[in-house]
Formats: sequence, structure tokens, C-alpha cells
Amino acid sequence: MKGKTETIGFTDNEVRYILERKLGRIALVSTEQEPHLVPVTYEFDGSFFYLNGWNIKYGPRFTDMKPEGRVSLLIDDLTTATLWIPRGIEVTGTAETLEKGEMCSMRITPVSKTSWGL
Repeated sequence: MKGKTETIGFTDNEVRYILERKLGRIALVSTEQEPHLVPVTYEFDGSFFYLNGWNIKYGPRFTDMKPEGRVSLLIDDLTTATLWIPRGIEVTGTAETLEKGEMCSMRITPVSKTSWGL
């Protein structure tokens, strides 16, 4: 991506929720238009989400993803298992692969979001 990248804003409750969790699910679409859902760990800097690890570089679903492809990241849980009250946030955005030496990561630029129960 060239130039300044703008991202959507998150509320304080959304940021707190995102930072208190580390596990999500990412939905990718391959160059053959095949959808795939993958559990991932993530980092969040307040604007962008980052996925790291060997599977980014070697995982066929990640390497087969469309360049600058659209993705959806879902972070959710239940407040308690006994009351079954769901909460979460779904972030839709664009993904790009970043390489630095042997390290490879994916940066997600959020373009929209939906949250519930926070």
C-alpha cells in the first residue's frame, strides 16, 4: 500500500475487548474464490491488526490469498457459559503481507466493524 493508510476508529470498550483477547478467526478468500476460516492469534496497535508466525509464510491458505485481499476477522466469546450471552467484534478489512528478512506477517487494515455485547 502506498501513501498514508487510514483506518476506522474503535471505541474504548472495543479496544479494551480486543486487547484482552488474543484468539480470533480470520476468513480468507483464495485466488480461486474459495473461502477458508482459520483460527489465529493477533496483535493490535489501536489501528491495525497483525498476524505473525510460520503459517503466514508457508500456509497454503495465506499464500494463495488474493493480493491486497479482503478479509474478515472475528473476535468473540461468551460472558459466561451458563448465561450464554455472546459478545464480540467482527472487523472487515484489507490484508497485505509484509516481509522483513525471514519474518513474514499479515497486516489487516480495518474498513468496517460490527460489535455486540461489549
